[in-house]
Amino acid sequence: EGIYTGKEIKVELEPAEPDTGIVFIKMDNGNPTEIPLQIENVIGLSGATAVTYQDKTIYLVEHLLSALHGLQIDNLRIKIWGDEIPLFDGSASLWVKEIQKIGYALFPVPKRKIRILKRYEYQNGIGKIIFEPANKLFISAKIEYEHPLIGTQEFSLEVNPLNYIKEIAFARTFGFKDIISERISKGIIKGGSLENAIVLDEKGVVNPEGLRTKDEFVRHKVLDLIGDLFTLGCSIVGKITAIYSHHKLHTEALKTMYLANLLEEFTATS
Repeated sequence: EGIYTGKEIKVELEPAEPDTGIVFIKMDNGNPTEIPLQIENVIGLSGATAVTYQDKTIYLVEHLLSALHGLQIDNLRIKIWGDEIPLFDGSASLWVKEIQKIGYALFPVPKRKIRILKRYEYQNGIGKIIFEPANKLFISAKIEYEHPLIGTQEFSLEVNPLNYIKEIAFARTFGFKDIISERISKGIIKGGSLENAIVLDEKGVVNPEGLRTKDEFVRHKVLDLIGDLFTLGCSIVGKITAIYSHHKLHTEALKTMYLANLLEEFTATS
């Protein structure tokens, strides 16, 4: 069920040949529309990332893209019957488990990647993101909330499949009960439950199972950033530091860098 629409959603992942990249296919009444994953087809919203082409839009793509980026899967066709990607438990765990269950192949061809050419800093309000050249993908994130359970949290790691599965994939999105209630009353959220996210009231976690780790909040921010970075269309290498960042800031920064030729595509054997 879609959290925005409240409607049933169906998603199919299909293998694709080398150099296909990631392609979303919106299946509307037998009239499919292909939306290649390219930064010009991406919209960063306040609480989600969307891909769009012509008059077709698919919302909440970031967790699926995070799983693909984390697992280094860069050729895939994604068919969607609906307007959004299901949130499931608010993490990327289900995507990772299902992809691992089916398995994926390593093509004997060089991988397309993108590197950062020089240091670049982008700010929007208090949110800031810093890009620096490096030979692998390193991410550091910092968040701060005036809530007794969150406070200030920081997390850093080198992104590779093993680290992603162990340290990031399980981290769920989170929201505050009063804000969620307001969005439900306004009709912004038509689906969803405590199974889709960590929900916080003024004292603590409403979900009966509690947290998976004490710093699950900042780990989810890293999960989101890994997904948003993949909107460039292939894996990125560099050192990225995100401070109080969000989807809109990520997308704005990537589009600015892309247009300013601060990113360079190259091929690598691994």
